[in-house]
This record gives sequence, structure tokens and C-alpha cells, in this order.
Amino acid sequence: MADFERLLVSRVIQDKDLSDVADAGITPAFFGDPDNRAVFKAILRHKGQYGEVPSLATIKTDFPTYKFIKVEDSMQVLTDRIRELHTLALLEQGLADSVDAHEEGNALAAMAALHKTLSEIAAAVPNVRDTDLTQTGNERLARYLSLKDLPDGLRGIPTGFSTIDRATQGLQKEQLITFVGPPKAGKSTLLLLAAMAAHLYGVKVLFIGFEMSNEEQEERYDSIRAGISHARLRNGTLKKQDWDKLEKAIREIENMPSFFLSSDSMNATTLTGVESKIDALRPDFVVVDGIYMMQDELGEAQGSPQALTNLTRGFKRMAKNRQLPIAISTQVLEWKMNKKKGVTSDSIGYSSSFAQDSDVILGVEKTEDPDINKIKVVLARNCPPLETFVQWDWETGRFEELNEDPFAMEEENTDGWQGAAY
Repeated sequence: MADFERLLVSRVIQDKDLSDVADAGITPAFFGDPDNRAVFKAILRHKGQYGEVPSLATIKTDFPTYKFIKVEDSMQVLTDRIRELHTLALLEQGLADSVDAHEEGNALAAMAALHKTLSEIAAAVPNVRDTDLTQTGNERLARYLSLKDLPDGLRGIPTGFSTIDRATQGLQKEQLITFVGPPKAGKSTLLLLAAMAAHLYGVKVLFIGFEMSNEEQEERYDSIRAGISHARLRNGTLKKQDWDKLEKAIREIENMPSFFLSSDSMNATTLTGVESKIDALRPDFVVVDGIYMMQDELGEAQGSPQALTNLTRGFKRMAKNRQLPIAISTQVLEWKMNKKKGVTSDSIGYSSSFAQDSDVILGVEKTEDPDINKIKVVLARNCPPLETFVQWDWETGRFEELNEDPFAMEEENTDGWQGAAY
């Protein structure tokens, strides 16, 4: 088998150039053979001290018995092979650790070993995505020109609320979107409504929930979809016309893309479990309701600040690596809510990583009217904060955005006149 580590070291000396190796993210840790690693370290030290790769004669002074090779393969071929070999080595170690845990009957430790391995690979073998702006002008102009033809003016998937969609331009690939709100304010409902809007838009949805069973979510989905009473659906008292609506709604979705519900508390409570479901089901949009109930595979206590940080960082990486929009939900602490502004990024519970890692944070709040909820962009990278109001009616299965603020006070007449008469 070719000694690609030696070939790479030889090519660096031959070309007196480390730039391609650095761009590929290759470090001494990529070298399994101690001799090859020692020579590579010496090259890095020399480069750091003198600003150039050492000559063959210079490196031979320190390593007189090391055999350099005349190399024909390109640096691209060599760096790709080194990265591949390093990935395989990390996988081999991770699988061995996972098998050991499996043989001990420790499923969580086995999954943790796999997750740790995947994280190490993602960190050590990054996808190189550098772009030279001076060379990509035509591609950028073509992309900007295509924006005028976007359906509904959206670059991503709609949430179902036009005010939010116009501002965010939809939920887009690689984005982490966090839905927040105080307990019982309607986070799960808002997530379901966004998932249903995405489904209606024509995308395949994976909805993972930790707070409700699949049956409970099915009942919510069907009552909203059919526009019928959720309570009557649950207690079996639907009228004939409502039953007809329900049957029609259920038949209509049979020809739509898949909408997967998952309440798999065994296999989906970790990042690795979620990734496995994504790989198996291939959705276009992923929703995870209640990530504070997930397990951190790195061993932090459930719900702790560090565990939540590990989860948000993991979901952000997942969104980028899988080229998907991923929506998650968490709670805000009512005692930290602003008396005037309501839900803010500062009121999100237990970890600041939600604000740091999310591209968009959407909040839901109750209002003084039990049938009206406030939906707001709390924080976003590409649009200012804003809010809208939604008529929230489980009795008719209708959740409609209102055209105006129902709580706006009429402007007082301050000119001293009452009407037109005097």
C-alpha cells in the first residue's frame, strides 16, 4: 500500500509549498506513522521560524535516514487521501469504543462514542468552502438575478404567517430557527403550524416531539387541516359536516410529500439519533420540539447550560452539514420576560447559546384576549424584530394572521374639537 504520508511530506519538500496542505486543514495529528509525523512537525517549525519550507538538504540534516520520494501525484490527490485515511482512523477508534460500550450493555455510552467520533471528524476534516470574490462575480450576478423569480418572493420555506415570511424570506437551508415562549403559550402549536405550512408548500417534513405522543400530534394536525373542533375530534362528537371535512382533509394529503411524526424517546433523544432519522427519512425540513428534554452525548447533565450549548451547537452544525433548515423549541423564563417587550432573547432559559447559534428566533406570547396570540421575530441575522397577531381558535381549527394590531389604541383627538360640530 502506498505510504501517502511520506508522499505528502516529500511533495511539500519538492514544491517548497505548504499552502495546499494548510488549506486542506491537515495537521500533525493526521499522521499515524511517528517518523512521518516528526518530519512534518519539523517542516512546520521551520516554516514558522523562517517563513519558508526547508530545502531537502536542510531537512536531511535532522533526519538523515528518512527516505524522501520523487512524487508524481498532485497535492490535491495527496491531501484528499490523507484526509480520507485520517477519517477512517477516527472512525475505527470510535467504532471500537462504541462496540466496547455495546458489549457492556451501555447503549447511551455506545451512542456517545459514535457522536464524539462524528464531532471529531467534523472538526478535524472540515469541508473547505473558501470563495475568492474576485473570481465569482458572474455566479453572484446570476444568483441575484434569479431572486426576482422566487415563488412568493421567498428564499426558503414559509412559516404560514405572511408578516414573518416577508421579513425573513422564509426558513432557509443551513439555518437554525428557534421557537421560544413561556410554558403553555403555544410553542408546540406554532411549530406544528410552521411544519404544516412547509408541508403545504411541497416539502417533506420530519417532526420530532418530546412533549406529546404521535397520536396527540395527529389529532392536532387533522383538526387544523380539516378546520374542525379539536375537542370534538378527541371526544368523538363530530357532526356529519365536520366528519366530511376530516375525511376530505385526510384523503388530500395522501398525494402530498411525506410528513413524518416521531416521538421516539429511545432513539431520537440525542443528536446522533436525530441525524440517523434524517439520514433514513431524507426530509427537507426538520422540527425538534423541546430540545431541553434531549440527552447530551458528551455527558453533561440534562437541561444544564453546557448540555443545551452542546445541543444548539450540534443542531447548527447539522443544519449546515445536511443543508437543511432545522427548527427547535425551548422555553423562556417568565421572570426574565421584559414587562414592556415581553419575550426577548435575554429571557430564553438556561443558556445564551440559543441566541448565539440561531439564525432566527421566533417567539409566541399570550395576550389579554385568550383567542389571540402574538407571534414575533425576537432576533434574526437578516431582519429587524417585528410582531404580528394570530387568531388562535381550536374550536374551529383556524389559526389566521390578523391584518392589524387588535390592541392598538385609537389616537386621541388633541385639537380640542369633538367631531365636526361646534
